[in-house]
Amino acid sequence: MVFVIDNSGSMGGTSIEQAKASLLYALGRLQPSDRFNVIRFDDTMDVLFPASVAADAAHVGEATSFVSALQARGGTEMVPAMRAALTDRIADTSMVRQIVFLTDGAIGNEQQLFETITAMRGRSRVFMVGIGSAPNTYLMTRASELGRGTFTHIGSVDQVEERMRGLFAKLENPAVTGLTAKFSDAKADVTPAIIPDIYRDEPLVLAAKLDKLAGSLELKGHVGDRPWSVTLSLKNAAEGKGLSKLWAGRKIGDAEVARTLREMTPEDTDKTVLALALDHQIVTRLTSLVAVDKTPSRPEGTPLKLSELPINLPAGWDFTKVFGERPQQTPAHLRERRADAGQPAARRPAPVTSDTIRLPKTATSAELKMIAGLILIVLALIVLVFKRRQTLLTDAA
Repeated sequence: MVFVIDNSGSMGGTSIEQAKASLLYALGRLQPSDRFNVIRFDDTMDVLFPASVAADAAHVGEATSFVSALQARGGTEMVPAMRAALTDRIADTSMVRQIVFLTDGAIGNEQQLFETITAMRGRSRVFMVGIGSAPNTYLMTRASELGRGTFTHIGSVDQVEERMRGLFAKLENPAVTGLTAKFSDAKADVTPAIIPDIYRDEPLVLAAKLDKLAGSLELKGHVGDRPWSVTLSLKNAAEGKGLSKLWAGRKIGDAEVARTLREMTPEDTDKTVLALALDHQIVTRLTSLVAVDKTPSRPEGTPLKLSELPINLPAGWDFTKVFGERPQQTPAHLRERRADAGQPAARRPAPVTSDTIRLPKTATSAELKMIAGLILIVLALIVLVFKRRQTLLTDAA
C-alpha cells in the first residue's frame, strides 16, 4: 500500500481534516504482513520511507505521527507525487501493489497526470479518494480508470469511516488480477478496454459486440502469483434488453479515454461519440434529449457586455489558504468590460471573496413547515388524550 495525501492550500479548512482522518483510519487497518509507504505533497513533496516498509507497530506509529502533523499550505503539484507513488522499487509480483491517493484534485495539468499514470502504472492499481465538498470528479474518475482502480468520494468527516471501510473491504480482498478476455470463434469488440481486477463479492462485467454467437469466452488472470482461467460457452447466453446501450455507453467512455491519452484526435473522438450516441439514443457531452431554444436574446449589432460576479467558495474551503490575502475590491463600474460586437467575450473566473454571498432562495421554507408539523402533532396528541379521558369518565359513570 502506498498512501498519498494532498496537503496543499486548497485542502485548507475541513478538507485536510477529512484527508488526515481517512489516512489515519487506513493506517490502522494495515496488517503486519503488509508493506506500506506514505507520501505528502503541496508544491513540494516528502516520501516518508525510502521504500515500502513492513506495517509493524514502530513503522505505523511513525507514519501516524507524520500524518497528524500535516498542515494545509502551498501550491498543488500532483504529478511528482504520482510519479513517486508509481515507482516500484520492490517489484514483488506475489503482492498486489495498491496506491490510495487522497486529494481534492484542484490542478490544471490533468493531461500530464493521465499520461504519467498510463506510462508508469505497471502492476500498480490507483484508487482515488476525493476529499471535500467540491472535488475534481473528472480527474478522479479518469485517473482511477487509467489506474485500474476506483474513485471514492468523502464529503464530510462523518463519512470517513464508512467510505474508507468500504474501500478497504475491497483493497484487502483482491481475487484475480491481470485479466484478459478472448473469444474463440466470434469477432468481438469488447469494452472496457482496460479490464479491471476482480475483488471478492464484486462481479466483472464486460460488454461485447459479436459478429456471431458461437464458440466461447476465455478469461485469464492471476490469483496471487498463480495463473487462473475460466471458459464460458456462448451457447448458454440468455436474451436480454438494453445490452446494446450498455455496450455503446462503455465504448463512448473508451473513446474519451483514448482522447485523454492522445490515441485519438479530438475530431475523431467527437465523431465516434456522436455516432454511438445517435445510433443508441444516449445522452453525452455532444448529445442531449433536451430541446434548446436558440432564439437570439440580444439585438443584432448590440455590443457584448461583460461583468464579473462574486461567487461563494465550496463548503469547507479557506479563502486565505487558497488565494492568500483578500485583495482590495474594485468598484463595480471599473470591472465592467465591453467586447467587440463580432467577437465573444473572453472567459475568465469571476472574483472570489471571503464573504458569503446571499443567493436567491428558491426552496420551500422547510424549517417553518417542520415547526408547523410538530405543532399539529402536539395538538393531535392533546385531542387524543382528551377524548380518551372523556371515554374513561363515561365508562366510569
